[in-house]
Amino acid sequence: LNSTEYIKKAAETAAKRDFDALAQQVVDDLQLDGDCSHVFQISLMQEAKNKTSSGASNNTMPDLSGGNLINQFVSILTFDMTADFGEDMTIATKSSGTFTSGNSYLSSLYVTEDFIATVNNGYSYDFVTGESSSSSYILGFNTSTGVALPFCVGSVPGAITNEYSINKFNDYIQIATSEWNWSVNTNTTTSNKIFVLRIPEGDARIMDVVGETEHLGKDGESIYAVRFFEDIAYVVTYQQVEPFIIVDMSDLTDPKAVGELEVPGFSTYLHPIEIDGNPYVLSIGEEWNFTSPWSSSSSKLTLFDVSNPSAPLMAAEFLESNSYTHAMYDFQAIRWLPESKLLILPKSNGYNYYGNHGADSFQGFVVYEIGVNEVKPLYNLTHNDTNCWYEASIAGRSFVFDSNITTIFGHTVISTDLKSGEKSWEFDLDDGLNYTCSYDYSYNYRYNYNYGNEYEYDHIHEEDALDSANVNIYNYDDAISPSDDVN
Repeated sequence: LNSTEYIKKAAETAAKRDFDALAQQVVDDLQLDGDCSHVFQISLMQEAKNKTSSGASNNTMPDLSGGNLINQFVSILTFDMTADFGEDMTIATKSSGTFTSGNSYLSSLYVTEDFIATVNNGYSYDFVTGESSSSSYILGFNTSTGVALPFCVGSVPGAITNEYSINKFNDYIQIATSEWNWSVNTNTTTSNKIFVLRIPEGDARIMDVVGETEHLGKDGESIYAVRFFEDIAYVVTYQQVEPFIIVDMSDLTDPKAVGELEVPGFSTYLHPIEIDGNPYVLSIGEEWNFTSPWSSSSSKLTLFDVSNPSAPLMAAEFLESNSYTHAMYDFQAIRWLPESKLLILPKSNGYNYYGNHGADSFQGFVVYEIGVNEVKPLYNLTHNDTNCWYEASIAGRSFVFDSNITTIFGHTVISTDLKSGEKSWEFDLDDGLNYTCSYDYSYNYRYNYNYGNEYEYDHIHEEDALDSANVNIYNYDDAISPSDDVN
């Protein structure tokens, strides 16, 4: 069949279907608790593109020509945290959800005591004009009854960066997105904006856009970090330098940028803090050096003075070359102690992808003291692994109890006195495990590189390899991972 014949045949086939039975089958398969009518009401209200011809935000019925009405289903499972286990050692759960627009993925979940918002990304390409665009589809769930019932929907252009890109303030949703507009005939352009949507009341179901900023940052930049704090939003955009932008959100119908500061590098996490009664923002990020023959990066902590929103200042910064903290993207790894003004972060340096490390390498945590004009490392908490790397490891986490820091990283748990930095005890999670292969010998691959762009692989006996300084053996559960050392 050609396209025209296929469409005609598909329409004839669909007209013969028993849609009542199909709808009932869908509901039965979803096994939802609560009123399923909300599911279809919300689905029908979703739109494919939230723009008018003038470019202004709008909420209309969906354009179903793209076939994205029932493209994905967002499911939310709820249960009582205070409930006891039953005789079968289970806890009763309630399931809810709804269909969502978008053809990408569920990018974020935002939760308050009685409200949940999910954000789903969508991407579209116009084969006629050769233009592409992205959208964020927001579903609102009411959790006041113990079941997350979908009750409202909205959408805005662009995609969010992470979970801090969305915020509920009173009866409004604030969301920051970056939209990439690409065309075969023009260069890619970006639009970074904060949108404000009103959460509907009564029988209304649409989250109307009531306010939006102008483009934030320069063309070609995208949002790397954002943090909403009361009636202020802090935004970082990036391409080559980092504009740190302050947005006044006091008038939700007219949010606007009021201050900006350009600094090298970029931030991925922003944390509002207070020192001596004055407001600051502590950022975690990186700074790249593109002037050397080999590009290199440094982990970077920056303290911004935001006491004057129209003129933010960089109060202090700390850079460390050849180091990395996964707290840049794993925000649960960050620990801020507001009373003692201490920041605890995981850090690694001197490690490559497979865990190889030299004599000066470090893996563990660093405790920083944050002052008005200084970011100063106080001491390290070392969690160095052995040369035997394998996948069973824990991401860095820190906890503070009774003036003691408990840190978990890789395969060890360490307790340290917060004031002195002296280790109290250490526990090896791998204690008693046998890392060696069960065979009498094992193989590792050593790369011999020649300028003919070919690799030669030498099998190395384990006993010989252990005597070789430039070869590492990785053996676990009879599995052997190749080294990436190039000789």
